[in-house]
Amino acid sequence: MTLLSSRSSNSESRDADHLARIAIIGRGFTGIMTAIALFKRVDRPFHLVMFDPRAKIDISEGISQPASTVLTSRVRDLSVDPMLPDDFRRWLETDDTWRDRLTSDPADLDHAFVPGDIFSTYVYKRFSEALTHRPDVIVQFGSDAVTAIDRHPGGGYSVCLGGQRTRFDAVFLATGYGMREDTDVAPAGGAQSAVVIGGGIHAVDRALGLLADAKISRVTLISESGFLPQSHALAAVGAVVTDQPMPGTLRGAFRFLREAASKADLEGTGWQGIMNGFRSRARDLWAGLTPQERARFKRHVKAIYDSHRNRLPPEHYQRLHHAIASGAITVRKGKVDRIATNGVLFSTPAGLEVLPADLTIDCRFRPSGTDSPLVRSLIVAGLATRDELEIGIVVDECGRTKTSALHGLFAMGPLGLGSLPDIDLVPQIVLQSHAAASLLNSWIGEVAEAQDVVKVFDDV
Repeated sequence: MTLLSSRSSNSESRDADHLARIAIIGRGFTGIMTAIALFKRVDRPFHLVMFDPRAKIDISEGISQPASTVLTSRVRDLSVDPMLPDDFRRWLETDDTWRDRLTSDPADLDHAFVPGDIFSTYVYKRFSEALTHRPDVIVQFGSDAVTAIDRHPGGGYSVCLGGQRTRFDAVFLATGYGMREDTDVAPAGGAQSAVVIGGGIHAVDRALGLLADAKISRVTLISESGFLPQSHALAAVGAVVTDQPMPGTLRGAFRFLREAASKADLEGTGWQGIMNGFRSRARDLWAGLTPQERARFKRHVKAIYDSHRNRLPPEHYQRLHHAIASGAITVRKGKVDRIATNGVLFSTPAGLEVLPADLTIDCRFRPSGTDSPLVRSLIVAGLATRDELEIGIVVDECGRTKTSALHGLFAMGPLGLGSLPDIDLVPQIVLQSHAAASLLNSWIGEVAEAQDVVKVFDDV
């Protein structure tokens, strides 16, 4: 194992000239998970560079959008290795620091929800271990901001760092929801009231966190759709899939879902299992929808679908509705038009309204950096295409962009939300990372068999 600074002149760095060069852009959870998968799946030496302008490796960034302290997957579903599904639970059981914080009954551990800091510690531990077991891999952490990616004349890709370009054989975009600056807006001095913009998991998490700190006594939660996240079942439920064929139209599919969920509620089994089963078939349904139906999904269905698929742990759901009932949290439906230091201007069904606040926190979902110079450079170069919902980039299940023509360019995790339902959740990101790493390993092997590997990966 060799760790190099972004501008190292270490003599060992010269050995990297003869290795496959791989770039990961982003060091949040998606980027770190991709690196773990590469260490485990690529069976040849390689040179890895992980770019992020932030010096801190923030694993919580990109988990449940972004840096949320609430993880929406249970312990049983959190492992960085698909071949070891109980790895996270076993790690918790053997780590005294965390085991005592969770539950007194070990039998309940599989069903538990953990804070983000616990999972982050586990992921970083596994990253460090995987790296230690690969002494043939050179790893470099770069603090340069990547501004563009293009084809390299000698093959592979040119990664632009300011005014300089560096060649890589493979590039993984792992920016999660985009590498953005803090969006909190607050005046100098103390704050008594706050506005949190957004209706998803992260918005609810921030609102509850503000109240828990006891510095904010009133929070207004502005949800454009009016929907808030629903609750997980008290105990884990699997996917309930009926024998009936899934209708091939958007209207038919969601009528099918509503009827199945209503029946489950009447029978006392809960709708969560029905939704889990529906999600397991969602990719096939999505692939068969027309562009018009996909656009209709974005306008009319996405908000309520997201509120039921990406759910709150029961404890947080109860805290949210207790705060609403007590008046500590007020939920407003509307679209924010402008944010100022003393409040927000937003549109409601009754017209424009000014809502004063001492603190404003913007937690709205944004397209995954598709309007950034980096992603625009990919689109202009013909290396990527925006999806029809304008949420992210068109990818296949392994994260490849433009699958029929390209090797070695991947857009991981939330960047592919417009193509792959649920790819912003931890279990799906883990599976995709390992699939992408295995695919890259096969491609490198094919190239190595066809040519002298030194010449193929020689830097131009």
